[in-house]
Amino acid sequence: MEEPKPKDETVKKQRRASRPKVKTGCNNCKNRRVKCDETRPQCLKCVRSGRQCEGYPAYKRTVESAIPIAPRPENPSGSFSSSISSSSSTAGSPPATRHPVRKHPRVIQVPRARKRQVVIPDNPVVKYISPRQTPELPSPTIYRPGGFAFDSLEGQYFQVFRTHTASELSGFFDSEFWQRSVLQESHSEASIRHAVVALGALYKTLEKASESPPGSPDNGLGTFDTAPSHYNFALQQYGKALTRLRESLENREMRSERTILISIVLFTCFQSFTGDHKAAISQIQHGLGLLEERRQDSKQPLIRRKEDVVEDELVQIFTRLAIQAKSYDMAFHFPHPYVIRLTPQSRQDPTSPQSQSSPSDSSSTSTSAHIPEIFFNAQEARTALDSLCERIMRFQELLSSYHHGPNNILPKSVQSLGMGFGMQLKQWGATFAPLLDSRRNRGVSITERAGIDVLKMLQLMTGILYQMGFSTSEMDFDNFYPQFKEIVELAKEVVVDEELNLAQQRCGNISSCRHKQPPSYDFPGLTSHQPGTSREEVDYSHIKASFALDLGIVPPLFVVATKCRDRKLRREAIRLLMSSPRREGMWDSILSGRVGSWLMHIEEAGLTPWDGRGAGFGEIVSDERRVMIKEILFDMQSREATLRCGTRGAREGDRDDRAMETHIWW
Repeated sequence: MEEPKPKDETVKKQRRASRPKVKTGCNNCKNRRVKCDETRPQCLKCVRSGRQCEGYPAYKRTVESAIPIAPRPENPSGSFSSSISSSSSTAGSPPATRHPVRKHPRVIQVPRARKRQVVIPDNPVVKYISPRQTPELPSPTIYRPGGFAFDSLEGQYFQVFRTHTASELSGFFDSEFWQRSVLQESHSEASIRHAVVALGALYKTLEKASESPPGSPDNGLGTFDTAPSHYNFALQQYGKALTRLRESLENREMRSERTILISIVLFTCFQSFTGDHKAAISQIQHGLGLLEERRQDSKQPLIRRKEDVVEDELVQIFTRLAIQAKSYDMAFHFPHPYVIRLTPQSRQDPTSPQSQSSPSDSSSTSTSAHIPEIFFNAQEARTALDSLCERIMRFQELLSSYHHGPNNILPKSVQSLGMGFGMQLKQWGATFAPLLDSRRNRGVSITERAGIDVLKMLQLMTGILYQMGFSTSEMDFDNFYPQFKEIVELAKEVVVDEELNLAQQRCGNISSCRHKQPPSYDFPGLTSHQPGTSREEVDYSHIKASFALDLGIVPPLFVVATKCRDRKLRREAIRLLMSSPRREGMWDSILSGRVGSWLMHIEEAGLTPWDGRGAGFGEIVSDERRVMIKEILFDMQSREATLRCGTRGAREGDRDDRAMETHIWW
């Protein structure tokens, strides 16, 4: 038997093996002194412990010496247009031609287990603005936001995106995607970084174009600080972003689905900003295709890499983009292939084994989603409304594959299949009512109040369009006068609040403000007021042109401008669209206002001329005079469009005495 050791004898402890410390974990894990699994965008240790992952510190070189940027070799295939600046070209060199011809997009195979297709345009140039004087740009130097090499201009545009563009792209809602996820990814992905810089340059373009009076204090950009120069630089950075993504795919570099999807969102944003809606729709289509393939893959017994996990925020982004593109198509009636399909094509074929036996089988599940009894904030209400809108559009799309009605109008006999959607929209409105009533409470910011107003407007618009999706008579829109009136009042609240806030920031004492004439500017794809429009009347002189990726006040006001026959309300909707120049995704307020104005003049021909003081207020547009938009073919970059209208219930190929066409510029 072994004798026990004396108590005073020291027990030797085994020492841990000495290894170098890992410095690449997230900040939370480093502070807690635990090993980080380094899952991006948030490590699993933080997720499981309920902490907010603060991200990963940028890689820090051991030698703090400047590393020159080597020029990238020429593309041997020469497939990329020479009008795009390569990564080694200087940002200030304009292309030889001002109006390059757009080529068809090229399909590139992504090297994955299942081949996916990502469309990257061969030539992303939209239109270059020739500056009066081509500025001399400084040679590339080192700029270190996170340890990455930027030249001085790229670094400044990156800061513009971080401090201004990200919040503006969010629209009326806070967005973790723009203010956290995109910025994190820009530190590790070259294509995302160049796209972010391009969007920052577009923001400066819009800011300089709408500046009044011209000129501004020197901000370090020197002679480069002009709208044309910012715009040309944005196009060059956009070209670099496309080139880097394409090179990484061609060279079979490992790229996660998340990186590709974020790049698609940024490209969609850029194309919508510059007015290339066809390219934007194509990007959305391919993003939805990737998400659908991912959903199908998740059903297979495959082990997926951690970096392939696409979090809910990206799914929500694409849900909103799909709703936006679908609403745009429903209003403007795009031709194939620019039609968004929310339901996979196999499900729309009744003979497919994967399809439901009948539309009613699908509707029984799609109309049963739960609406909570209370929304604690606008973000919860927004998520619920997005989900409801998407399911309504899927339901209508599926029914349309079985019932081919005129102008995609469903027969009245199948309306009962979707009664649950109408009840859910009302239930959403009832749950949202306390939040709507609280928007004027102390402590609610102007942005939060505007977001609440916008959500209510979108809900009202969705209810109107859903119910009218089963009607072939334009007269039935008269039943929605209370909803039209509420939309206009809410939109007016948003615009007036915005004007007063901007006037207060700029002028201080609003009563002594001298900014009575708004600035006039010319920016491809986006314009302000035109001489003779109602902007001078309402005097929203401080509101500059703006861009957001999310829907806001423009689509609901467009519905009022084209579907409300109350002469006063319709004019107020058109006035708000024309006086508040903004782009919300692909929706442009000036184009929407011009379309509404054209339809109004057609329908009110023969009525007492409106004098602004109520002349002919009680006169009603007769059924024989009412028309609907059949097609709008437009070029947002050159700001011209061909509008076609006709009878609501007329089928294609039938004689239509109300058919009319016009060409407009703005």
